[in-house]
Amino acid sequence: MKKVAIITDSIASIPPEVVKKYDITISPLHAIMDGKDYLDTTINRTEKEQIYQRIMSRQNLPTSAAPVPAEVLQAFKQISQKGIKSIAYITMTTGFSATYKFGLQAKEMAKEELPGIAIEVLDTQTVAGGQALVVIEAAKVASQGKSLAEVVEVANKIKQKVTEFWIPDALFYFDKGGRLGRAKPLAGSPVPLAVVLAANVSTGGVVNPASKHRTVAKAVENAVLLMKQRSQNKKLHVVVGHIFKPDSAEELKQKVLSLCQPVELYFNENSIVTGVLNGPYVDLGFFTED
Repeated sequence: MKKVAIITDSIASIPPEVVKKYDITISPLHAIMDGKDYLDTTINRTEKEQIYQRIMSRQNLPTSAAPVPAEVLQAFKQISQKGIKSIAYITMTTGFSATYKFGLQAKEMAKEELPGIAIEVLDTQTVAGGQALVVIEAAKVASQGKSLAEVVEVANKIKQKVTEFWIPDALFYFDKGGRLGRAKPLAGSPVPLAVVLAANVSTGGVVNPASKHRTVAKAVENAVLLMKQRSQNKKLHVVVGHIFKPDSAEELKQKVLSLCQPVELYFNENSIVTGVLNGPYVDLGFFTED
């Protein structure tokens, strides 16, 4: 019997069928436009298109918000009602969001409101595809009936291994949101650049430029080559994701399958909030087995 429930925020790029298979709870972020609040998990296609058009205009841009402690606590309560006594809340990097901080606050609130429920909150120090891989591996272990300590041990182990590459169409959105980290100088380049951005434990959970190119196509190609080089022919687990770029993401997926032959590949359309934060992009999360 399952002993540990897995929760993550909606920035994790986990395909819906995988969420269902491993019974992962998604805590949605918010996209706010013209005073209206859209939840990542319930927004419809028409609303996504409206937000996309606003993002592309670069005028009066939508904003985003993390799930506040009360929202996270409510998710904890719903899980406790199922009779599960242990919860692992696995979040995106603190370098991008207050999600982890709010999770810790919700954990403190739960000590009084949910006595007897053990909760661990983990900052993956990555995001999107990289975050998804940490969550999925933890969920696999939880589905086997392992303890909270064992689930957290696996999550921490995978966290040390994962890398997340983004290839954004433009640095404008990253820069506007203050998330460019060490890539900040590239935003002021007099020549338009296509950049592969990385975030993982080795970058401290903030953005680091992995490579720079003259075209997005070259950046995508190089991201796959970098992954192949880093994997060193070991067994490779991959997430390919995107927001507003399905065709480009499919091309990236085929490049990965052709050049790297991963043992596991997930493909997903990422959350609308990632588009609010970063504009259109494709991304590549991966880790290798020992």
